[in-house]
Amino acid sequence: LILFQKGQTTTPPPFEIFFCFGEEWPDQKPKEKKLIMVQVVPVAARLLLEMFSGELSWSADSIPLQISHPDLKDKMVQQFKELHQLWQNQQQLPPGPPEAA
Repeated sequence: LILFQKGQTTTPPPFEIFFCFGEEWPDQKPKEKKLIMVQVVPVAARLLLEMFSGELSWSADSIPLQISHPDLKDKMVQQFKELHQLWQNQQQLPPGPPEAA
């Protein structure tokens, strides 16, 4: 993700996780032909990729998470929202003079 953000690679990193149940995989069969295939997309990974690629077209406040008990995951989502807000603020600031050392 860091290499993609810095422009050192043109291919974004994959963040989808695939699970196949009841059959061997990978094999010669495409995953679309499997009986039970599950794709998991971590919201945090998608948010970071879209944020760094400039494709973020939705508000971080609209992340549809359903977590039963407040825990570390809730804090992580809040930190990503704060990071997103900081990033947006930084994108809106005009470049200033270099600071004296």
